[in-house]
Amino acid sequence: MGFLLAKILLLLVAAAVCGALFAWWWFRRHYEDVTVEYTRSREEWAAWRQDFEERLAARPPVDLEPLAGELQRRLDELERRIGAMDLAPTEKRLMAIEHALFPVQTRIDQLESAVRALSMPSPPAVDLSAVLERLDALQSRLQNPPAPKVAVRAGSRNLLTHAALGKPDDLTQIRGVPKVLERTLHKVGVFYFWQIAEWSPEDVKYVDGKLASFRGSIERDDWVTQANELAAAPTAAHRPAEH
Repeated sequence: MGFLLAKILLLLVAAAVCGALFAWWWFRRHYEDVTVEYTRSREEWAAWRQDFEERLAARPPVDLEPLAGELQRRLDELERRIGAMDLAPTEKRLMAIEHALFPVQTRIDQLESAVRALSMPSPPAVDLSAVLERLDALQSRLQNPPAPKVAVRAGSRNLLTHAALGKPDDLTQIRGVPKVLERTLHKVGVFYFWQIAEWSPEDVKYVDGKLASFRGSIERDDWVTQANELAAAPTAAHRPAEH
């Protein structure tokens, strides 16, 4: 293994030496001294510039005297023609316009004085305290709406005619209350855990008499105790305040 590595290292060294020799030979063959070419270019540019400046200086100066004389002649002619024009009608017309506008200016001044002389009476003080009180009362009622009233069925203590607080509680969470019994309880007027939690023995006896084939389930499964625990849950509906 060491012999093989030595051979590879020797080959690498030989390749590096051959590459260096080839590069030296190529640069020696193709090397050009650009200094001579740069010097020759600068000399040619300096010679061309000097020749151009000499030719430019040898040109005769431009005589602008004829052009200046013609320009002065035209200016004199224009001034003469303007001086010969009769501007009296134009001046009379401008004076007539000024005289015609004088009454208008006078009328505008009079209107301005009349407007400045106007005095607006101060508005009477309006007592808005009663309106503000009513608005505050309405805002308070909007922010704190009254709780819905409970419609209790006649002849009962807390059996409701409908779900007074919107969505009823899930009564099937009470052990021993299947879905079919929940629908029966809704017909009887039981929608919330807090109703069952408030039942007295007389209420239990009254509701039990309306459960048909499920009679005895209220005491057997202890609905009142279960309802007390379920009514304390955050998701359970709370008993509305009485008015």
